[in-house]
Amino acid sequence: MKIIILHGLYMHGMVMQPLSQKLNNLGYNTQVITYNSVAINPKRLFNKIDHALSQESTNVLVGHSLGGLIIKQYLASRQCTDECVSHVVTLGSPMRGASIVTRIQDLGIGKILGNSLHFGLREHNSRWDYPQKLGSIAGTLPIGARALFLMDRRKPSDGTVTVEETTIEGMTDHILTPSSHTSLIYSSFVPKQIHHFIQHDAFLHD
Repeated sequence: MKIIILHGLYMHGMVMQPLSQKLNNLGYNTQVITYNSVAINPKRLFNKIDHALSQESTNVLVGHSLGGLIIKQYLASRQCTDECVSHVVTLGSPMRGASIVTRIQDLGIGKILGNSLHFGLREHNSRWDYPQKLGSIAGTLPIGARALFLMDRRKPSDGTVTVEETTIEGMTDHILTPSSHTSLIYSSFVPKQIHHFIQHDAFLHD
């Protein structure tokens, strides 16, 4: 089985290598895809994903933050069957958009987000209507940009995205871990949960 991994906003594929290696150690063939997250070319990026997909085995798509939203748009574009892509796992992805993005726009500095706004970061109503099993992992350690923008700290969050924003109607499972938005990438909890979700269509809940 092959796992294709997409990073989030303002990041590079290199940051996903530790997760990639941990999944390699669990027996998966992995590939990290890099893209310009503030100047996204969907045709080029989706073609990269097309070429990364294994033709010999089932594929799994894993996305951190914006990467999970890119995967959602990719599946809408390609209409992949569950025989080609069986599972999707998102890490801190605001599947219905992020309130911090609304705040950034209200402050008049939305330009720092580039064209990522057009790929699901704006708050919106949505549901998961794809044949792939969707598992969402959310962090609960509130260290990150939300505090910088003086947002509501009463809502459980990973410091950037609220726990509620990582949920979407139609998802298969959802699990929390005491990680910040960025540390989700490096957590030893995450690859074990990805593995369990692939094997059992569910996370390993205590």
